[in-house]
Amino acid sequence: MDYRNETFDIVNREDKIIKKDVLKSDLHTNDDITRIVTIYVITKDNQIIVAQRSPEKEVDPLKFEAPAHGRVNSGEDYDTAAHRETLEELGVHLSELIPIDKYYTSFDTNVGIRQHFKKLYIARTEEKIKFEEREILTLKYFDSFDTLFDFFENNNEVFSSAIALDMKKLRDFIKTN
Repeated sequence: MDYRNETFDIVNREDKIIKKDVLKSDLHTNDDITRIVTIYVITKDNQIIVAQRSPEKEVDPLKFEAPAHGRVNSGEDYDTAAHRETLEELGVHLSELIPIDKYYTSFDTNVGIRQHFKKLYIARTEEKIKFEEREILTLKYFDSFDTLFDFFENNNEVFSSAIALDMKKLRDFIKTN
């Protein structure tokens, strides 16, 4: 797929579209807020995975993060984007998609501040993971969310700048469900 021709919507802090069909090359020039999805995937063996970003990635290369995430394309809803991103990055279809939260987020990266309206998910797949090497260097598997949370707390410097809030929201969700 030629990702250079993908277009995205710019939204405000209430997640209302204010500009449609913006090319990736034109994003983040005026404090743009885009829509993104972040999906933590549970495998058929009940393992939770995180991905180490490819060294070729512009933002946070070699850092760990959710195994599937990305921008919502113009005209696409969050759930459709979550399924698409998981298929693109992990090569799997989802058997279950559980929304955790949707919120505005802003964080500093190695290439500047990024602003997004994010929808966070936990998902399941029954298929074998076949990750996209252009996006992911390697996967790390955890037997439980508690193990993932402990690993994050003891190694947060190896995680991407956006993951701290994900961990808090996931922990809160797991505790109450």
